[in-house]
Amino acid sequence: MMQSVALGGGWTVMGMAQAIPLYTVGAPGRTGSPLRRDGAYLTQPAVMVNVQGPGARVVLRTTLNFEALTQPGGELTFGGWGEGFIDKRHPHTLLHEAMLSANAWKAGPGALSISAGKGFAPFGTDDPMSRPVAKYPTNHHLSQLLERWTLNAAWALPGWTLEAGLFAGAEPTGPYDLGNWRGFGDSWSARVTRSLGAGVAGATAPWELSASAASLRERHAGGAERDRLLNAAVRHQRAYGFGGLYALGEASWRRPRGGDGWWAALGETEVHTGRHQPYYRVELSTRPEYARRAADGDGFFRYDESTEPVGATRWLINTVGYRHDLARGGVAAAPFVEAQHSRVWAERGAADPRALFGAASFWSLSAGVRVLLGGGPMRMGSYGVRDDMTNMHRGMEMGMKGMHGAHGP
Repeated sequence: MMQSVALGGGWTVMGMAQAIPLYTVGAPGRTGSPLRRDGAYLTQPAVMVNVQGPGARVVLRTTLNFEALTQPGGELTFGGWGEGFIDKRHPHTLLHEAMLSANAWKAGPGALSISAGKGFAPFGTDDPMSRPVAKYPTNHHLSQLLERWTLNAAWALPGWTLEAGLFAGAEPTGPYDLGNWRGFGDSWSARVTRSLGAGVAGATAPWELSASAASLRERHAGGAERDRLLNAAVRHQRAYGFGGLYALGEASWRRPRGGDGWWAALGETEVHTGRHQPYYRVELSTRPEYARRAADGDGFFRYDESTEPVGATRWLINTVGYRHDLARGGVAAAPFVEAQHSRVWAERGAADPRALFGAASFWSLSAGVRVLLGGGPMRMGSYGVRDDMTNMHRGMEMGMKGMHGAHGP
C-alpha cells in the first residue's frame, strides 16, 4: 500500500517512487554482431502521486518518469521497438501521467467517472512498469496506448466495468514532447472488464477478463494512417497458503487499414513465497522492421519513425527471473537476475534476421535491484472508479467509518 498523508479538510495525498539500477549484457551468436554489447542503466525511475479530495470525488493522478535524464539513448531490449528505437526501449516522457478524475460513486446501479488529461487510453493491459519482468515485452505498442491526451469515461457495475476514451492518436516525438494533443478526438478506444470472485472490481478481484478495441490515427511517411487494434486478456492475482500468485495471459492485434499488421500472444506469472519471487514470461510476437540509421553502433538501434516498415519479423522470447526481497516497508530493495532467450524468424519483406543480427537465436542477461519508496507499485492504465489506488484507499476509509459507526463516536 502506498504512503498517504492527510492534508486536512478531507484531502489526502498518496504516493510512491521507484527506480531500477540495471546492467544488461547481450550475447548473440557471432562476434561482431551489432547486438553484442552491454549497458548500465537507471531504468524506470518514476514518482507516482494521487491527490484525492473528500470522499474520493475528485482525484488527480500524476506520474513523472525520469528516463529522459537517466537513459536518453534507450535501454537495450532485444525485440523492443517504438518511437524511433528498435532493439532498445525508448525513454518515456517526463510527464507520463497527469489525469484529473471526477467520480460519482453512486450512479444508478454502479459508479461513474470522467477523467481527462495526459495518460493511458482505456485499452489493453497494465503498464509493464507495474508488472514482474524488468524488460518490457515486445507487445508494448500493441497492448497499451499511453502518453496520449485523452478524455476517458468509466462505469463500474457489480462485476463489470465499461470504459471508453476519445484521444489524440499521435505518439510523443520525444521524452519532453507535450504537443501531441493536436488532433484530439481523431482516435477512440473502449474496454470491457469482467471481475470474478470476492473483492472490489478492478482492485482486489482475483480474476479479471477484459476485451478492448481501438481505432488509432497516426502519421507515417508524410500521410495519416488509421490502425485498428484489438486486445483480449485474463488476469489472476490472489493470496494462497504458500504465499501469492500472479498470472496474465493476453493476445493483441494491430492492423493498418489496407496493409499487413502485427500480432502478439503473451503469458507471464510470478510466485511469492516469503521473500522469494521467481517469475517467467513467454511471448510470441511479430514486429515491424524499419531501415536503421546505421549498420552498427548506436545508429543500429534507431530508425525514422515517420517512415514505413520495410518488413516484419517474428519473435519467440522466453524470460525467466528471480527476485529476492531484502527489505520491506517504506523503503524496499529487491535484487534480481533475469535471462532472456530470443528466437527470430523472417515474417515478410526485407527482414532477414541472420543478415540483420548475425544469428537467429541469442541471449541477454540482466541483473539489478528494484528499489521502492513508499510502498509497492500499483497497477497503471485506468482512472477514476477503475483506479486501484483510489479504490483501495476509499475502501480503507469506508471500513474505518464502518468501525466508528459500529462502536459509536
